[in-house]
Amino acid sequence: MGDTKAKFTDTRTGFIDILMCRYEDEHLALWMKIVFCFIWIVSIPNGLIYGVDTDYIMALFSIILMLLLNIAVSRKNYRTWVDVAAFIIIAIPVFFVYYHACIGYFSVFFPLFFSSVAVFILGIRNSFFINIICSVIILICSRTYGKMSVRHIYGDNVTLRFPYIYVCIILISYCLMYAIQKYWVDKRRRKQILQIRIEEENKHLHAMSMRIMDTMTNALDAKISGEKEHCVRVAGYCRQIAQMKKLDEKMCEYAYSAGLLHEIGMVGIPDRLIRKDSLTDDEYTVYQTYVTKGYEILSTLQVEDTINVAQAVKYHREYFDGTGFVEGLKGNEIPVLARILSVADYADRHVMRGETPEKIISDIKYMEGTRFEPGISLYIGKVLME
Repeated sequence: MGDTKAKFTDTRTGFIDILMCRYEDEHLALWMKIVFCFIWIVSIPNGLIYGVDTDYIMALFSIILMLLLNIAVSRKNYRTWVDVAAFIIIAIPVFFVYYHACIGYFSVFFPLFFSSVAVFILGIRNSFFINIICSVIILICSRTYGKMSVRHIYGDNVTLRFPYIYVCIILISYCLMYAIQKYWVDKRRRKQILQIRIEEENKHLHAMSMRIMDTMTNALDAKISGEKEHCVRVAGYCRQIAQMKKLDEKMCEYAYSAGLLHEIGMVGIPDRLIRKDSLTDDEYTVYQTYVTKGYEILSTLQVEDTINVAQAVKYHREYFDGTGFVEGLKGNEIPVLARILSVADYADRHVMRGETPEKIISDIKYMEGTRFEPGISLYIGKVLME
């Protein structure tokens, strides 16, 4: 019983969602307006042949002018309320033609066609109240007697039957529009489900990447004592600087990951070189490869957008004037995350040596434009002085 009730509730909610669906196909609305406008244009010579008065021609011109204006506005900046306002205005000449039978019995097609097209241009929600008002007007006109009444002009044979024909045609239009809007709602739901799945997969990948990074930093710490603590601090510095530079949330997370893994290439460097205080030129050349080794390791990970992190690790020893390693990049050729990582790594290395924040900031400011990007001392200064 509970399952049946839940299923009914879901069906009812879906039905309401479809009825209240916002208009989603601007191209459909545009083509319907063009068709609508074309039919009114064709009606002008038809009226002239029939021998109508100038009131009919003026009514048609006002309809066509409003439609052309609406098309011009909607093509540049589509707004549903503009369409609604346009159709409320168009209804006036439409019902003028109907009430005065400007083109004889053919005049009944004006409100009929107007209401049907309104459904496809405005959608169910926005056209409903307009068509309710139109239906009431037609019903009142069909029940009113007098020399100037619609019944007197068209006769009972047409007048009494027209409201029923009108309602039937409009209901058919609404059924067709319901099918169209159901497609829009189903499409939106499929997109939402896909987006939820993507977000869940991204969360899974993020959790997996964090486990991988933790494993890597533990392995590095086992090789070089105290390196994990250094990497964690550098990661924090990187994220703070990225936030101060107004990078987006993802880039801030990439900055943190880059800081956490910037020394991972050291696992591929011989222990004897890591422990030596002074290296020969050949040994230093081997030592420098730790950044490319780190890049290669990170590039093999199947986690979200590792390229940003991998490039930051690879280029964080490049200098702003182009004298760093490994490729001699300079200026803005160096990725922004690599420039952030460079100063964060330098700052923490010197904190570990016992230098004061003031001295570190002063040294970094002195090296702006050569080793570090100009202005970076302001960011690292705020981080170190907190």
